[in-house]
Amino acid sequence: MSRPMVLRRHRLPDGRVRHALRRTRAGFRPVSLPTAEDEASLAVAEAQAVRAEAPDRPSSRRLAALLVAGALVSKLLGFVREILMAQVLGASLVADGFRGAMTAILLPLSLLQNESVPAILIPMHRDWQKSGDAPRRLAALTAALTLIALALMGMVQALGLYWVEAIVGGFDSAGQALTLEFVRIMALGMPASVMVNCLAAAEIAMGRSRLTTLRASNLNVAVLAGLGVLAWTGRFDGLAWAFTVAFNTLGAWGLWRLWREGQFDPAGLRPRAILAAGAEFLRRLRPLLALPVAEQGNVWIERVMASRLVTGTVASMDYARTITDSAILLISQPLGLAVMSREPSKDVPGEVARIARPILAAALPVSVFLMLFAPEVARIVFSRGAFNEHAVLLSSQALRGIAAGLWAATLGWILLRMLNSSGRNAAAALILSLSFGANAGFNLLTWHLQETSGAGPLLFGFGEALRGLVLLAGTVLMLGCAGRMLRLTAIAAIPAGLMALAGWQIHVGLAGTLERLAAGSAACAACVALGAALLLPETCRTLLARGRARLLSILSQAR
Repeated sequence: MSRPMVLRRHRLPDGRVRHALRRTRAGFRPVSLPTAEDEASLAVAEAQAVRAEAPDRPSSRRLAALLVAGALVSKLLGFVREILMAQVLGASLVADGFRGAMTAILLPLSLLQNESVPAILIPMHRDWQKSGDAPRRLAALTAALTLIALALMGMVQALGLYWVEAIVGGFDSAGQALTLEFVRIMALGMPASVMVNCLAAAEIAMGRSRLTTLRASNLNVAVLAGLGVLAWTGRFDGLAWAFTVAFNTLGAWGLWRLWREGQFDPAGLRPRAILAAGAEFLRRLRPLLALPVAEQGNVWIERVMASRLVTGTVASMDYARTITDSAILLISQPLGLAVMSREPSKDVPGEVARIARPILAAALPVSVFLMLFAPEVARIVFSRGAFNEHAVLLSSQALRGIAAGLWAATLGWILLRMLNSSGRNAAAALILSLSFGANAGFNLLTWHLQETSGAGPLLFGFGEALRGLVLLAGTVLMLGCAGRMLRLTAIAAIPAGLMALAGWQIHVGLAGTLERLAAGSAACAACVALGAALLLPETCRTLLARGRARLLSILSQAR
């Protein structure tokens, strides 16, 4: 079968434009080459024709489903990654050094990725799509951000020794040397990481989720490959090289793929266009400047203080987050990005209630379950190989503390995206900055207690829980739904309280890890069902009616 043709424009020496047809796999679509400024109107007309002939963008519900599916795959890979890391490295100096190196690499990039780029680029790309110049503008902005990341990479390489000491100054000389070795290798992936983040946010604005899904899975696969290299060769630097190769490979693939689809136009890679796109990004970033400073400042404070406690504290925090981040990764991120990809709702209180009811029904009982059964969960998930009882103790302390505010963080992140979607980025940045500031302030105030009580990870976890509570309180206040949220939370507290009572009785009556987890999981499922009945009565009645009708249909056919 012959491949379909594509109309291309080529500039002739006399300045005229001729058109040629090229075969592609994608069908008829205009692919533009670099053009002069006076042909911008032609480029806009072509882009508008493409949008008119292209299929409709996926709905927000379908996009959310795709993101949830991708997040689920990524989370499963993440669980495998952390289980293998726990088995191979445990709560050791190598595990601490690798995680410290990750912080040293990601912290300088905080202005270019993390929350700032999606909150800015998705609305920017929506505007570019309306004007018909999205491929060129995306190319220009991607180049601008990648060049900045390249400069930051050079600074990290030049100041590596001092930078590592500033991040994990509590490590001994051997730990700092190992962390520095990781940093020098992993820094080579910094530009690609920023580029992938930028392109992924643009895809979300287009209603796609490929790079967003692949980015997290890519990191998990890279660490798994690094662990394989470590097990085969005994070389710890295999972890760092796997990270670098994976991000550079994904960045090259994403760039090529968007170019092939006509969503990335090299015509935008002109110095003037790159400077203009970078300036527009920085202008929109201005209200959010406090956010990355507060977030990464909080991370830095935690890493510095954790590095001065017993070996394994840094790793134990991340092992605990492997479990608690499931709610953020599987629920908050997909739903939040889906909220941002559509136009803001006119019925804000109704939208908040529709989002909050199912989240509160499930998240509050689950949070109580994790608090009560943290040691059993940590032991059943991680306790094998190098992950000994000392590691179980540290990780369960962190898990117990973080779980106290998990329900609030899960809901707060989604509602925060409603502020971003409505253009209230300054308010969103203020709320996030206050939440990270509360987290950092709590850690600093409890510093002496962390050293003397032996419960450092628990206190770090409580600080993170406080961050989630501040995040939820700030968003509902800004959205004007504080009263309704309090009523819904009070209703959800009924099954949560019953979960706490059941957990206490299970610990009194049962001793084995598996027995406690089995009984606790059953009690948690029952409490979630009760929460759904209280907060989503119409939905429950509908599901019960459908189930009853289906059962009667099966019975009638059996007769």
